[in-house]
Amino acid sequence: MPVEFVDFEDARQRGGLRMVVVPRVPSPWGEAAKGILHVKRVAYVAVRLDQANAGMREWTGDSSGPVAIYEGERPRSGWAEILLLAERLAPTPALLPGDPAERAWMLGLCHELCGEMGLGWCARNAGIHTSLSGQGGFPEGIARYLGQKYGYRPEEAALYTPVEKEGM
Repeated sequence: MPVEFVDFEDARQRGGLRMVVVPRVPSPWGEAAKGILHVKRVAYVAVRLDQANAGMREWTGDSSGPVAIYEGERPRSGWAEILLLAERLAPTPALLPGDPAERAWMLGLCHELCGEMGLGWCARNAGIHTSLSGQGGFPEGIARYLGQKYGYRPEEAALYTPVEKEGM
């Protein structure tokens, strides 16, 4: 199902599902949100994030992406919020188990991958640390921006980098 990109003002006036996405950069969280909607065959229009647009920031409640907005409902920017919205809009195929214990386990596993201090979060902060330590990676200006935005703290670098275990 092809995705239609529309400008911000057009998206704000439309109904249905609209999603603000980061342009020109393959954001892991944005790609995951698009993937969820693709698998569930949920139609949406995409809007390229413009961090300088105060109206967009006011509409989405965020200066980042992805942000999903369905009809007149509140914006959803967290991975779990977007997943649960997609489950509601298209119950099949189900991405979460119906059994409460299995669902809780699955959401916990997802948090370990997608949530704060999860695998994706730590990988990003490890990249920031590598860049700010002069070992390559992001250009310094981008590393500083991302570090401030996502809570990078150099004193926590050991939390962001994988620990080598014996025999691995």
